[in-house]
Amino acid sequence: MTLPELPSFVRDRKELDGFKLYRSGGPNSDKKVGCVVLVTVDTDDEATARGWVDSVFVALASEPNPHPGGVSAAFHIREDGKQVVNYAEWVSAEDHEDAVTRTPLRGVGSDTTDWERVRSFPGVRHGGFTRYQPPAQAEAE
Repeated sequence: MTLPELPSFVRDRKELDGFKLYRSGGPNSDKKVGCVVLVTVDTDDEATARGWVDSVFVALASEPNPHPGGVSAAFHIREDGKQVVNYAEWVSAEDHEDAVTRTPLRGVGSDTTDWERVRSFPGVRHGGFTRYQPPAQAEAE
């Protein structure tokens, strides 16, 4: 799968123009990153954005079947609080594809109460995602 380069507004996993890092983490930081996914979520306000991100971390911590291809996630909230961008690192684009399709039409995560809360969080509209090649891979090419 050929992936486009990351857009210029993404400088590193800690900084996006107009956004501030809120939370980050990942179970597999020792794995090589082969794909970066930018996930966008629109929110009603900053409190909603923070609450939604916090609920993602609760769901991740209780995930019964974590996908081995997930490396890390860094959630950034736009300065006005009305959008979240998750800079997610994956071992490969195929791993991300597998993760979002193993629970049909539901996105990443198992069918648990915690993930259902993420998926149906009030004031949140899921905007989608785009996969990119990681910065180190783009520089090498």
